[in-house]
Amino acid sequence: MGSKTCIILVIILCLPPYLFAFQPLFDTWISYDVGWEPTSVLASDLDMDGDQDLLVTHRSDWTVSVLKNNGNGTFAPKVDYSVGAFPYSVYASDLDGDGDKDIAVANAGHANISILKNNGTGTFAAKVDYGAGGAPVSIFAADLDNDGDNDLAVANSGGQNVSVLMNTGNGTFAPRITYSTENPATSVFASDLDGDGDKDLAVTNYYDSGNPEDTHRVYRLSIFKNNGDGTFADKVDYNTSPTPYLVFASDLDGDGDQDLAVAGPGISIFKNTGDGVFTIPVVYSAGGDPISVFVSDVDRDEDPDIAVVNADFFSSSVSVLKNNGDGTFAPRAAYGAGDYPRSVFASDLDGDGNVDLVTANQYSNTISIIRNLGDGIFVKPLEYGTGGYPTSVVAFDLDGDTDQDLALAVGSVSILTNNGDGSFGPANIYRIGHYPSSVVVSDLDSDGDEDLAVTNVGESYAPDSTISILKSNGNGTFTYTVDYVVGLAPISIFTSDLDGDGDQDLAVANEYSSSFSILKNNGDGTFTGKIDYELGYSPSSIIASDLDGDGDMDLVVSGSLVSVFKNNGDGTFGNKADYGTGNSPRQVIASDLDGDGDQDLATANVYGGSVSVLKNNGDGTFAPMIEYATTYGPISVCASDLDIDGDIDLAATSFNNYTVTVLKNNGNGTFSDRIDYGTRVDPRAVIASDLDGDGDQDLITANRWGSSVSILKNLTRPCTDKAGDANGDGKNNLMDIILKVNYVFKGGPAPSLLCRGDDNGDHKIDVADIIYNVNHTFKGGPAPVKSGVCCL
Repeated sequence: MGSKTCIILVIILCLPPYLFAFQPLFDTWISYDVGWEPTSVLASDLDMDGDQDLLVTHRSDWTVSVLKNNGNGTFAPKVDYSVGAFPYSVYASDLDGDGDKDIAVANAGHANISILKNNGTGTFAAKVDYGAGGAPVSIFAADLDNDGDNDLAVANSGGQNVSVLMNTGNGTFAPRITYSTENPATSVFASDLDGDGDKDLAVTNYYDSGNPEDTHRVYRLSIFKNNGDGTFADKVDYNTSPTPYLVFASDLDGDGDQDLAVAGPGISIFKNTGDGVFTIPVVYSAGGDPISVFVSDVDRDEDPDIAVVNADFFSSSVSVLKNNGDGTFAPRAAYGAGDYPRSVFASDLDGDGNVDLVTANQYSNTISIIRNLGDGIFVKPLEYGTGGYPTSVVAFDLDGDTDQDLALAVGSVSILTNNGDGSFGPANIYRIGHYPSSVVVSDLDSDGDEDLAVTNVGESYAPDSTISILKSNGNGTFTYTVDYVVGLAPISIFTSDLDGDGDQDLAVANEYSSSFSILKNNGDGTFTGKIDYELGYSPSSIIASDLDGDGDMDLVVSGSLVSVFKNNGDGTFGNKADYGTGNSPRQVIASDLDGDGDQDLATANVYGGSVSVLKNNGDGTFAPMIEYATTYGPISVCASDLDIDGDIDLAATSFNNYTVTVLKNNGNGTFSDRIDYGTRVDPRAVIASDLDGDGDQDLITANRWGSSVSILKNLTRPCTDKAGDANGDGKNNLMDIILKVNYVFKGGPAPSLLCRGDDNGDHKIDVADIIYNVNHTFKGGPAPVKSGVCCL
């Protein structure tokens, strides 16, 4: 290596890390695990590095978590700090006047607030507690007495009042002064409502016993005007819609004064008349159970828009209401989030100049990051109604037009026909059987088109014991033909040529019979009577694959463990071999995960919060499982090359968190770079298929309680990339060298495709590629070569 090359490398290594934009694989929201029952989320630059970090309170953990921004809108794992019991609300403000943001938390279970002072680096000192009143549920920091430091206002649900704690000037606080709201207070916001230069208080409060015969119900917005010295005049009350949860102040109509938006049950807009007096509210529909509101200019048109979380189980979403420019609002647009979102905050998290959204999801123990695409439109998966309650989905060309259609078991059978571009028409429903729960597609009668077989699991109190066959009419429509008896509560079905006679046989897992059934094809799409094999446990899935490389199809069943049944060569099966996995393997799949030519196994472990990988020893026996963490509740897993790098990645869906966890293959059958991508409510199955014909694998989930299918479009570009172009801008230049130096020496992000970073064609990215690129860019050396791994 010449002296000039050495000098260039030394200069590049001395540069600060260059941050490249995060490129998600799928165009949807992203989830991060946090603590138990998150109740509040807030974004602020806690470590003073110029990007927005996150704070999250956890009701059951008694903690506040800090998630530091990596600089590109992705976040480091949480760091927890102890606070009081049942923390409900968090605020970040410079309380001690040292220039960094401290933390204030309202602890509903301890009748106090916790103050955590910033050490200057985004780490925090141990909490100091101050009494606040009964069950404080909301906290706000502002300079209430105009002395230059930030005081605190706290809404107390149990105390039926709002407390004010004056800052003594150094981040310690005087004893509270309380102001009665007469009803349990739910939120507080400080803003100059009457235009006199000091901060007034807006407090939501209500009483509702929940008894429909109780006539004493009160729903109020109370205004406490500042006397100018941080004391407050008697409240002025305004009636609201039932259950006002949270209030936010902003100049919504652009007239120079602060209006109010109140969440619950819609969004109530109280227009300011200019002197802190408010008009009768206008109520906008905002989705099911709106309990938190944030106001921000999400579409960059210089007026404030509204974001609301919808905590209703069937919604679990964020509603965005765009301002028409005069303080009236367009109908809401809904975007998915995790289970039971309790809080929403708006901030530019990825530094692209657009305001993104983050929600705290109480029941899924996650936060959701919802990226703004630039015009107030946010990422979300495509969603199509399926009818019923889908639990199984397959993609196949059902109508012979070369694109991938969808078939789902939804308590009946639902067919969605691809329009040719990855969009789908209305569902075509076939009402057959007794609660079909699993569906497979195969040419059962050897006529050249694809038929369907479904399991009829029945109800838990009335299980069925049949499967149904639907023959294709050749045009994507089907005719229900016949049922066959199998075991009790058939839950999973797979089709394969088990006896080597050239037609497709059926294997069915029977949950209540603790068995599986084999039905051999007579050659015309009719089947012989079942042959049962006992398992000794309740199965949940069954697949067929040639595990030992002898040319016939073996069987794998999952339940409390994984059992392998080797084919005797004639479609009968020998004794099972059992293998341990994570807790409760709900689904098993087979794929060559390590690229050695044999079929490995992967399971989704619903109660283990993991995916287990069992590598094939080459003879159909398996090494001990390796477990990879997912989010809680993985119920289905699929394998596909999602990032187009030549190896097989894994995707596992969580019904509890409304996400799909993607685990990227490191190239050797080990997995890393976990990212949780959002779907919709209660995803029960996941598959991968190129629905839009662009050369990459999209993800599809069947959402049971959502009565829908979600489609996560893959954003990875097919392999038409320029070799050595690490950042994908179509040029070989200094920026590619910097990206590779960051990756090799500083732990920065990898080039999204191997062929972009592998300059010398040795199928890996290392210092030799950096030297190769420097020689080409600065010394006229040979151009990068195509590795053949993904660039064609």
